[in-house]
Parts: sequence; structure tokens; C-alpha cells
Amino acid sequence: MATAVKKKAAKKKKPAAPASAIYLYGISQPARRAVELRAEAVDGMAAIEPLRLEGVSCWISRVDRGEYAEHLAENMENLEWLATIGVRHQRAVADLASKVEILPARFGTVFLSEESLLAHVKSEKKTIQSAFKKIAGADEWGVKVFRVAQAQKPAMADAVSGTDYLKRKAKTAIPRTKEDDPTLLDLVRALAKLSVDVAPGGKASSGQPNLVWHGSFLVRRSAHKKFAEALRKFTAKFSESYRVECSGPWPPYSFVRQHG
Repeated sequence: MATAVKKKAAKKKKPAAPASAIYLYGISQPARRAVELRAEAVDGMAAIEPLRLEGVSCWISRVDRGEYAEHLAENMENLEWLATIGVRHQRAVADLASKVEILPARFGTVFLSEESLLAHVKSEKKTIQSAFKKIAGADEWGVKVFRVAQAQKPAMADAVSGTDYLKRKAKTAIPRTKEDDPTLLDLVRALAKLSVDVAPGGKASSGQPNLVWHGSFLVRRSAHKKFAEALRKFTAKFSESYRVECSGPWPPYSFVRQHG
């Protein structure tokens, strides 16, 4: 009697899990209690978790190596991808900063392994500890000062020629900068006295009309009321000449070396 030989069904091979990389949001001192985050990871799927290395907590997500490491440069040329991932990064860092004092990482900071991240933390250990002391109990606040446009004479009737008219118009349209404006310098100095550090924004952006000074201040939370009061007094006194915009609190992007 012939014995039927049953062929074993070939087992389907499970597809290999994609290689992962470590996306870094920032570094903090170890949290004393569990930290619950609302923000999503940069890829919208992974968890944001603390990785304890060398006595600090590295806040990371394990993400697809191909998308976030091997092809990161070309992905960053895709404006839609860049906008989506950039917003997720900022929201994650902001969420972390509301719960722990964090040294934020630059957008797109990726390590290929825990070992490479550990090596980075070891090499930056002194800088990291110094930064923790600097930002303790402080937030970043952005300040922009705009010159209020002054009403001009209709068509500059007293101009003696077309060339004279254009010269006068150009002269009145150019706002003075902090270098020749004692009032503005006094404001910056007053705010600096109430701050841990100041990061001037450089030359005023031509894309923002009448912007004459902008920068960031690292302010202890205990000094924030005095900082806000100094801005209020300046605005009240010079409202006909200046308009001030203040934004924050932000993670201290401008005052720490962004890791990666």
C-alpha cells in the first residue's frame, strides 16, 4: 500500500524589520517621575522615550533608518515632508520643555546606534553639565522692536526737484538702528540686566518692514515679571516711536549648543 507523502507547506518568511536609527530631540537631567507627553514622534508612529546614558536622559524615537538617516538630505528637499516633520520636531521639543529642562537638539539629529549616541554624550559631557546650570529655571523669550512709521508731508511739497524729492523720501524711509539709537540701546541693556544671557538676532530682516532690533533673552522664571514690566514701561513711554513684540516661553534654542 503506497504511503502518501504529504509535503510540508513552505513557511512564509517574515519580512525583516526595517533597520532603525535614533532620532534625538534633546537631553535632560533624569526626571524624578514619569513624564507623560502629548506630542507625537517625528514619524507620527514611534514612541518618544528617555534613554539613560552617562547620567543624563536622551529623549529619542526609534525611526526608520532609510527615511531619517540614509535619505534624510534628499527628504529635506521635499518641502511638504520638511514642513510636517519640522512641526512634529518643534512640538515634541516644546512638550518636553514644559515637563523637563531640556537642551534641545537641532532638527534632523540622528544617530545610527545607541553606541554612537553614547560616544557623543561622553565627548560633550562637560558642555552638557555646564549648559544645565545655565538654563536652570529659565526660558527663552524673543523680542522684536519695530519703529512706528511717521506720517510724511504729502508729496514733500517743499522739495525743489524730482531728485531732491527722491533723496528726502529715501532718507525718511530708512529706520535708525540700535547703533545710533540710545533709546533702543537703553531698552536692550535694561532687559539684559534681568536676563541670564542675550542672543542678538543680527541685522534687522528686510522682510519685516520697520524692524530695527530683534533678539532672544534667557530669563529666569523668577525674574519674568520684572522682565515683562520693563517691556511694558518702555512700550508705554515710547508707543509713538516703537512697537514691541515679545514671544515665548520657548525652549532655550539660542543659548545652548544644539546637540548633533
